[in-house]
Amino acid sequence: MHVITLSPIYARYVVRDFQRKGLPLEPLFEGTGLDRTDLQNRDSISIEDFNRLLENALLLSNDKALGLMIGSNVSLMTLGPVGVAAASAPNLRSGFQTIESFSRIHAGQTHIEASSTLQGMSICMRFITDLGKVGRFHIETGTLWLQHYVETMTGCPMTNAEFRMGFAQPDYTDAYRKHFHCPVSFGWQYTSLELPRNDLDTSSPYYSSELWQQSQLTLAERLRELNSQQHRSYSQHLHSLLRSCEVPLPHLTEIARQLHLSPRSLNRRLQLEGTGFRQIRNGILFEWARRYLTETSDTVESIAIRLGYEDASNFRRAFKAWEGCSPGAYRRQETQDK
Repeated sequence: MHVITLSPIYARYVVRDFQRKGLPLEPLFEGTGLDRTDLQNRDSISIEDFNRLLENALLLSNDKALGLMIGSNVSLMTLGPVGVAAASAPNLRSGFQTIESFSRIHAGQTHIEASSTLQGMSICMRFITDLGKVGRFHIETGTLWLQHYVETMTGCPMTNAEFRMGFAQPDYTDAYRKHFHCPVSFGWQYTSLELPRNDLDTSSPYYSSELWQQSQLTLAERLRELNSQQHRSYSQHLHSLLRSCEVPLPHLTEIARQLHLSPRSLNRRLQLEGTGFRQIRNGILFEWARRYLTETSDTVESIAIRLGYEDASNFRRAFKAWEGCSPGAYRRQETQDK
């Protein structure tokens, strides 16, 4: 059974907050199997120990906004090597692609899913375990980290985005105005950050080719390790990567180079997982086609060009083979249903 762990930094924030407020520290550790020395010296702690410490902190401090306090202290270094990789990315889009990849292959309690949209990018937070009554505080901490990351990379307050919280509106939302720099809404099925495309592909001043290449080598090595342990590691990575790209989508050679593989080796690994590069790429490509047909008034010809087709007739044939009808018929059907 895999034990889910996370950085002890979050727990250290709580301890520091209690120290500053003059609150007793020993009760914080009741039922955790940790103590102050242990917490300071460890590189990771179990999610169960952290959640118990967080529950103790809520009971002892009666501070409903504890998650906001933790989140206001986070930095890129809070995520350790993942934070370093994200900070050294050439732009925000590449940074979020790396965060998603590492969050998935390291199997922590939080998975990040980055999806490109016509408006920009949607970054969704999902938890693979039930966090119970402290789930809201994990979300608040995570969303404030996302805000900090975007603002670090862009150098300005993130006022033109939106956070959609996967929980009901709490009774301390006045505190949100102090911590969040963009609109926040509540009651969504999942928590997400909706980012406009303005800064997604702008070059980052923090880009480090050496650190970035090292992070990609680490990712490629981790994928190879996973491939020997479980099925579909490469196809899952490829699907996630292409989902976060804008059209026209990258081709096999470019993706293989990022993974430090030959195109032939990547295709062979995908075939062993029961799929292929073209199949995955076409699936994402037709998601974009449906999006353009239903959410814009662009002509079929202009959509074909956006998707990377040299000829609109090729796009029409491919779309009909995929959907069973022409792009025009699909648009009419979908708009009538709405």
